Amino acid sequence: MSDRVYLRKNGKWEARYVKGKSASGKTLYGSAFGDTREEAMAKREIYLGHDPNDPFSGARLNIIILGAGSFGHEVKEELEKLHVFKDILFLDDNITDDAEVIGKCSEVEVLRYRFPCAFVAIGNNEVRKKYAQKLIDCGFYVPTIISRDAIVSSKAKIGVGSMIFAQANVGAAEVGNFCLVQANGLVNAGAKLGNFSRIDSGAIVLKGEHAPEDTWLKPGKIYGEV
Repeated sequence: MSDRVYLRKNGKWEARYVKGKSASGKTLYGSAFGDTREEAMAKREIYLGHDPNDPFSGARLNIIILGAGSFGHEVKEELEKLHVFKDILFLDDNITDDAEVIGKCSEVEVLRYRFPCAFVAIGNNEVRKKYAQKLIDCGFYVPTIISRDAIVSSKAKIGVGSMIFAQANVGAAEVGNFCLVQANGLVNAGAKLGNFSRIDSGAIVLKGEHAPEDTWLKPGKIYGEV
């Protein structure tokens, strides 16, 4: 059985679980170990993100946010409004005194089973790009987040891992992957915003302009202004 729990000869308890399938279709198993049956089962639940013996727990999504600063907490607030995710926690390389921060960003890979979803809420474009690639390589599902308090055209195209914050305005434009458009930021109709870009509060991408990858418009700046 895939969820078998048993006592090993060395006195340790082992709780098995299904990790996935190999390229040939063979079922792959993982194991969690503990000094007691309960400890092994609890560790397995952490690895998986759900209890394999609970038919409903697997339907409860968890998401980990990389970055526990102001961006991260705004992302968490928007996710909470959706009432989709059970656990919404953080990873951060610098903040350690927050109970919701459970480790460093570099440790995200080991949390893949507990948190099938992840989001990079880091303002620095290069660092966001680094961790965005790591999430993709590890097979995380990365959502696109659009605040219900943003103004976004039905014709807008918003890329994977991007966040349109409350009070932002995006016309019939194209926003690339892993972009941040902050409050009062404006991407006009016909504009294109390259991957890993950041539009700060009050910054504007003018109509029809094509801002390249890694663009960072600071507050009040206008892209395409003569």
